[in-house]
Amino acid sequence: MVFYNLEHLTQEDRQEVSGPIQDDEALFMFAIIRGMQIETVLEIGGLNGYSARNFLAAVGPEGTVFTCDVNPVAQIANNHVVLIKNGIELDPSDLKQSKIELLFFDCHDYDAQMKILSNLQKNKMLADRVVLVLHDTNTHPYQSVPWAFETTDGYVHQVVERQMVNDLVADGWHAFSLHTDSKKLLRNIPYRHGVTVLTKFVLFDNGIHGVVEPTSKRRKGIFRTIKNRYQDMS
Repeated sequence: MVFYNLEHLTQEDRQEVSGPIQDDEALFMFAIIRGMQIETVLEIGGLNGYSARNFLAAVGPEGTVFTCDVNPVAQIANNHVVLIKNGIELDPSDLKQSKIELLFFDCHDYDAQMKILSNLQKNKMLADRVVLVLHDTNTHPYQSVPWAFETTDGYVHQVVERQMVNDLVADGWHAFSLHTDSKKLLRNIPYRHGVTVLTKFVLFDNGIHGVVEPTSKRRKGIFRTIKNRYQDMS
């Protein structure tokens, strides 16, 4: 039986934390990294290292976690590389020529984070199928901080990452959000900060080539081809 060591997730059941990821969110990202066998992670913003511990546990001793922050951040493992610098200035040597497979944004500065992404793309520092993860994209069911403002689906406590998701989706990225209905939150935990995962989706190659009909006709043609293949196999 596979054993997952999750001893690094130490929050109380209500996960009432402000700043770091919640343990449910950490577990979600842990599963993504293990499921995709991701080996290189770059996080923008380190805070107290809670997310870095989770990433390190997920990538294992053979992987590498890079933390970039303008403020000092403690190194917590041999394969944890701390970069005290502006993320916009990152270059391939900082990342040991590695291709980043998961990029985590949590510093709440729109211009800086979008420039970092653009710089990483321009300098070919991201893997072809890089996964972007943005924290604090959910709303809270009440005004949890003085600056939160109300919208149709709750109170926005951090607008930056939410706007980044909107703009990246408009630019062709596909998104999935780990958000929780506020009606459920009040029964179990006070809020869900929220995590959104984005990827550049590439159509699956199903061995069907040269199909140029409009989408609706193409679907019918594909289904007919698949049906015929199954009939041939039987």
